[in-house]
Amino acid sequence: PESVADVALGTGFLLENKGVFVVTNDHIAAAASELHVVLPDHSEVPAKLVGRDPRLDLALLSIDTPRLEPLQMGNSDDLQVGEWLIALGDPFGDEVTASVGVVSATGREAASSLLQGAAMTYRMFIQTDARIHRGNSGGPVLNAAGEVVGVAVATGDRAGELSFVIPINRVREVFDALRDYGQVARGWLGALVMPVTTDLAQNVGLPNARGALVTEIKAGSPAARSGLRAGDIIIRWGDRDVDDRSLPWIVANNPIGKPVTVTVWRTKAEVPVTVITEKMPQ
Repeated sequence: PESVADVALGTGFLLENKGVFVVTNDHIAAAASELHVVLPDHSEVPAKLVGRDPRLDLALLSIDTPRLEPLQMGNSDDLQVGEWLIALGDPFGDEVTASVGVVSATGREAASSLLQGAAMTYRMFIQTDARIHRGNSGGPVLNAAGEVVGVAVATGDRAGELSFVIPINRVREVFDALRDYGQVARGWLGALVMPVTTDLAQNVGLPNARGALVTEIKAGSPAARSGLRAGDIIIRWGDRDVDDRSLPWIVANNPIGKPVTVTVWRTKAEVPVTVITEKMPQ
């Protein structure tokens, strides 16, 4: 049991970007006061905790080691339900183990539920039937081309439980912040959104079904101060077209305190609204 364990074991994988780093789960890195990494040649090196993102359960470690051949990064947004995945792990530092499965759900449909809270909801993660044991948590998950498309997350050891994978594109988005600042400061808008249906688009005179329908504005939020209203359809954030799935991630990665022009569809016309995001509440 974790409460009495002397050693926390998990898996990670190497990335090189202005240094040699190991990506793993935050719940592994946070469980130990002293961190060590076992390399493929079975040598053991001390590791320094560089950055933590408890909301995504990601941790970034740095190690002092000569250049190693890195794994190739893939694009997790390209994954489709039914594609094969391979979860790799080395929980004891002596042999790499693998499990295979398919993508059960991509998580993209749940992106609009990105709200403040203790952690991101697992609905936003890739779901797979590949078996991910606790010791494999933090390891790379590959597609059939051998590219890393995510980071494994173990939620338990009971057979039949769902396995989850943090999409590699989420890791890309926070890597620089973890490396340079040790933490991730996410932007917050304070608006709830839903998809724009074809019927809705016709009713409001929108030429085609696109954008994100604002259903609620949180009191005292950046959205409220900007003049956004329930019923607005956000169609562009800056110069980027958005929908209900992409908007939460774009807002989260928007520089905090920097004004951005948001284009909304209101009363059958495009209306520009200036928004200044704040740091997402904990």
